[in-house]
Amino acid sequence: MLFEDINSKRHSPSFRKKLIGKRGEKVARSYLRKAGWRFISKNVRFGNDELDILAMTPDERTLVIVEVRSTALKHKKPERTVGRVKRMAMLRIAKQLRGHARRNSCSLRVDLITVCIAQKKAKIEHFYGILPISNSRSFS
Repeated sequence: MLFEDINSKRHSPSFRKKLIGKRGEKVARSYLRKAGWRFISKNVRFGNDELDILAMTPDERTLVIVEVRSTALKHKKPERTVGRVKRMAMLRIAKQLRGHARRNSCSLRVDLITVCIAQKKAKIEHFYGILPISNSRSFS
């Protein structure tokens, strides 16, 4: 999809937001794939919660829940849109995946990837370990 397609005035704001999100997730998957990560799943629902990407680090030692936040605005900081509700949802998902990680002798981590598609080449930032899941009260 072209950048112009996303910002077309003929699309409603909610539809544009959905297109930007899908494009951001695609860019994030490509970024991780090029870095040697192994994909397990994408857009998985756990009750009312959804994770964007579930992947394994290149060394196969860490199972990672990846939240992707995207924007088409040059000066917007997508990392600031991860609020308390989303953080709690990620902790609930991590709690459910904890057993899977243990059975596979790996640790569990929550990362954030932000994608800015305001220019022809997307700007990607990867924030590692955004939630301290092992020390979280809601993780016990």
